[in-house]
Amino acid sequence: MITFKPDKKLRTNFPGIDFYILSLVYSLLYDSSCTSKRRKNFEIQLRHARGQFSFYYWRLNGWKYNARLNISSHDQSERQFHSSLLHEFRHFIQDNVYKIPFSKKTYDESTNDTYMASPVEIDARAYEKQLLSKVIRMYERLNRQKKNVMPISVYKGNKL
Repeated sequence: MITFKPDKKLRTNFPGIDFYILSLVYSLLYDSSCTSKRRKNFEIQLRHARGQFSFYYWRLNGWKYNARLNISSHDQSERQFHSSLLHEFRHFIQDNVYKIPFSKKTYDESTNDTYMASPVEIDARAYEKQLLSKVIRMYERLNRQKKNVMPISVYKGNKL
């Protein structure tokens, strides 16, 4: 199970996003990538990064959260937010499920060309491109279903 814990700035910039439902969607993505029978629960801190780029910290030992994804402050629309989150989540999957080591061979950011040619970046961009519209659609459907079920879920007591 994936649980997102966004910081206040991220919640303020994206007030229309239900992070509980988003956690459910990304739990499904994690579940589809994880091949082991025993799955871990991850609490992922989402932070509003100051700057142009979103990024993921590879294997933070001793961190209070299992992982931290930093979403760029330049992401203004919800689609850009979903795109950045999906890309950085793929890095999380590469790190925690596939155990890809963070090295110069897999990730080289010395120049823009070597960065774009890094295997983990190629994989994350392809993952983002293939799943973005599906993830947004899944999130919106779950959000609508939650709103449809809420009036039915209210306790009615003796008024039956």
